[in-house]
Amino acid sequence: MPTKLHWSTLTLLVVLTTGLLVGQNPAPQTPQQGHEAMGAAASSPNAHLQMLTEKLNLTDEQSAKLKPIFQDQAEQLKAVRDDTSLSPEQKTAKKKAIHESFHEQINAVLTPEQQAKFKEMKHEGGEKHLNN
Repeated sequence: MPTKLHWSTLTLLVVLTTGLLVGQNPAPQTPQQGHEAMGAAASSPNAHLQMLTEKLNLTDEQSAKLKPIFQDQAEQLKAVRDDTSLSPEQKTAKKKAIHESFHEQINAVLTPEQQAKFKEMKHEGGEKHLNN
């Protein structure tokens, strides 16, 4: 009987240890794409600019023109987030309007090829949001 108790205890320790070890290794994250990546980057104007520079092959001149646009967008989005007088629905509507107006400003700086790629990125992200 004591041997059976030892094996039960040993089995329990192995199971618990395995659970702890597995819990310490987070699942690998896949790179974000499309609008999802833009949303993640939107929290930082520089990250947003970096992401679009890589995805759209922006020139230095384009990056210089877009930087203040992204900074302005970040400030406006922060103001909406911090506005306690707005309901969640109102915040969502305002954020959407801000994004749309800034997408127009961004498109004005891009070449037609970059505009097409930017539009494709927005659609990819929109489809992911709809499917979740």
